[in-house]
Amino acid sequence: MTETVTSPPPGSEDGGRLLREWLARNRRENRVLWDETTRSCQVFGFAETQQMLKDPRTFSSDFGRLVPPDAGAAQTTSDGRPVPNLLEGHLSVTDPPRHSKLRKLVGQALTPRAVLELEGKITEITAGLLDAMAGRNEMDMVTGFFNPLPVTVIAELLGVPAADHGMFRGWADALVSANHDAGAVDAERLHLPQDMAGLLLEMQDYILDHAAHRRREPSDDVLSRLVAAEVDGERLSETEVFTITLMLLLAGHISTTLLLGNSLICLDENPAALAALREDPSAVPGALEEVLRYSPPAPLAYRLTTRDTTLGGVDIPADVMVASWVLSANHDERQFTDPETFDITRSPNPHLSFGHGIHFCIGAPLGRMEARIALGMFLERCGELRFAEPPVPYTSPTVLGSKRMVLSSPLA
Repeated sequence: MTETVTSPPPGSEDGGRLLREWLARNRRENRVLWDETTRSCQVFGFAETQQMLKDPRTFSSDFGRLVPPDAGAAQTTSDGRPVPNLLEGHLSVTDPPRHSKLRKLVGQALTPRAVLELEGKITEITAGLLDAMAGRNEMDMVTGFFNPLPVTVIAELLGVPAADHGMFRGWADALVSANHDAGAVDAERLHLPQDMAGLLLEMQDYILDHAAHRRREPSDDVLSRLVAAEVDGERLSETEVFTITLMLLLAGHISTTLLLGNSLICLDENPAALAALREDPSAVPGALEEVLRYSPPAPLAYRLTTRDTTLGGVDIPADVMVASWVLSANHDERQFTDPETFDITRSPNPHLSFGHGIHFCIGAPLGRMEARIALGMFLERCGELRFAEPPVPYTSPTVLGSKRMVLSSPLA
């Protein structure tokens, strides 16, 4: 077995500069690195990351065996109510065959048509948020635009009544705030603090009451299709309906919020790219793909080995955690020409920021549409991209993005 020890990764409080340098050094020395001290493995290369992500039999997403059985279900609130087991039915932490069935069930609800039909509503929501900020000398883009947009869109997708959108946004903000700098990976898996039990139960009661109403009176929304979806005679359990709804709310919220913030930073640092987008707005989709490659919101993916294996010439034992650096893979010189250059015309651009294989992000089409509409409309109304203060980044190396971004660029 090849053994190497490396220094811990730096945080991303500088926007990820030191983290990228740390990853580049490791990538040059070890595409795959085994650390006997921690008995863990880190993957830095594109081909190796891709191989790992497309082999769920060897590199499992099911982390349930690392914790006692029913640990989540065994937790209760002060009044004795069981806390929802957030691992049940969560796509990110299940393996085939259960994952395959769950993905089919969710796919019946989150159809391409359902996503496409949201384009007009996303445009309307975006316009309203930009209108609310128009004329201000300073505006926090995270609280005023990047956060509320995806939460409101997901509420619309689920069929949440407009009167409840504010409550829905409040839940999402509380869940994200509770995670602080824990990172996008933890947030996607819904590993939430104990003190959030009351909030989770409040959300669960609301979602399941809403789902029960949709069973009685179906509508043309994702929640109606979730409760009606069926594969091999099996439907989603109530817990699974809630967990999947929460997954859509939290994971979709975080990724789109961070992507939009990273887009503005990349364009500010690359004025030629910004000028090109103003000249040709049809280039926005390609620019967003380059942002995803260059500054992925979730720069790290975890897997658990199910058996002894070899990856990139390095022997890895069974039952160890493997940390795959998507950010490093996206900057691998073997895969991308001049990877440290931000190039909005890069084509092809096979980044791994939405995953690869069976766990490719099921919400990617929605996230891409939201970001395309939001960035395009923002650039139309923002005459000059100017920061009032440096963006405030998250500090964990497992998330890349800003939690505060104040602009002094009045919108038309």
